[in-house]
Amino acid sequence: MTVFQGDFGKGVATGSGVWSDPGANPCLIYGPQVAAGISNQGTPQPTWRLGMVVSGDVGSEFVYAKLVLAAVTDLLPGQVYQLDKDYNASLLTTGNSVLNQEAVVLNVWGPQVPAGTYFGWFQRAGRVAVQTAAASVATGFGETTATAGQLKFPAAPTVGAKSVSPSSAYQASSGITFTGNTAAGSPTITGVASINDLQLGQVITGANLPANAIIAAIRRTGSSWAIDIGINTAGSFATLQNATGSANGTTFTVTNMVTVNLDWPTLNKQN
Repeated sequence: MTVFQGDFGKGVATGSGVWSDPGANPCLIYGPQVAAGISNQGTPQPTWRLGMVVSGDVGSEFVYAKLVLAAVTDLLPGQVYQLDKDYNASLLTTGNSVLNQEAVVLNVWGPQVPAGTYFGWFQRAGRVAVQTAAASVATGFGETTATAGQLKFPAAPTVGAKSVSPSSAYQASSGITFTGNTAAGSPTITGVASINDLQLGQVITGANLPANAIIAAIRRTGSSWAIDIGINTAGSFATLQNATGSANGTTFTVTNMVTVNLDWPTLNKQN
């Protein structure tokens, strides 16, 4: 996905993580409650309006929209939403999908977000890691699934699904990998050279990882990166888990996301 460097609010769009509107941060949602990944300061000033657009790295574009949560919810990066004409966002499934609505991706990491009304920047163009079904293939085209917030990129359309296009996968399922070192009894994978396409909440597999492991944190340590291990149990995404053994140079694989190119996709036909 785009690596957001935190250098927001300079008023111009460049390749260094600078945004075209002061203070725009697509890694936060704004609302009344304090939780991970959330600002409780409401809509910042100068006031952003629903439907406002900002630009970011590698051709990315984000639209400001409203998200109403009816209950405590785990918000995970890469989940896919649909936007109605008034910029209200709802998790996308085949069952609730509405033709001609926009399909967008939220990059927020917010375990156990309380019920309430929130606002955030939803990505609709550019490169992004998206929650996907296991049967996705390289060069597959996007479509809805029965799982909320998840797309599928199959080689051929699935009967009954709705097409989400233009959007296409850069790689097949389990195509995102990275290499690092584990130490028994430690929750940290060290020596990670690159975090391209990595983001919080991704499910990972590899030697010496606990069951249901996820990426719970990504940190710079000297000349490399460190990744903290969590667990993908609802409500426990931020709980750190220790590695079960020690090894260097292990390859770890992301199993629930693929890197996708969004080109302002809509729900444009029933397969």
